[in-house]
Amino acid sequence: MHGRSPYFNFQKRKGRGKTKSSMKRLEAEMAEIGEQQKRVKKGQMEIRERFKEMEFECDQLKKETFLISKQAGRNQQRLNLMFKIVKAREENNISEADKLTQSLRECMKHNMENNP
Repeated sequence: MHGRSPYFNFQKRKGRGKTKSSMKRLEAEMAEIGEQQKRVKKGQMEIRERFKEMEFECDQLKKETFLISKQAGRNQQRLNLMFKIVKAREENNISEADKLTQSLRECMKHNMENNP
């Protein structure tokens, strides 16, 4: 007998059916994995974008903090001059009070010119 038995042919066809279903299942799994990878990539892009926004906000806060600190220093300088003026007037040291008042005016003028 050169031909194959009907049982063998049946088993072969049955095996092909399993192979086809396995292939379809693998294709479906691969498609799902592809979708998951797309979602992961999209999530990573969103995180990168949010990180850039946070870096920008951080830089802005640093700049604002620097400016506030600088302004606080100027305010302290003016307050010190005012305190010295009051003290000089209390001591009736008019020339010192005038000199300090002029310094305060110059300080205020300088601040107005640099911070319109």
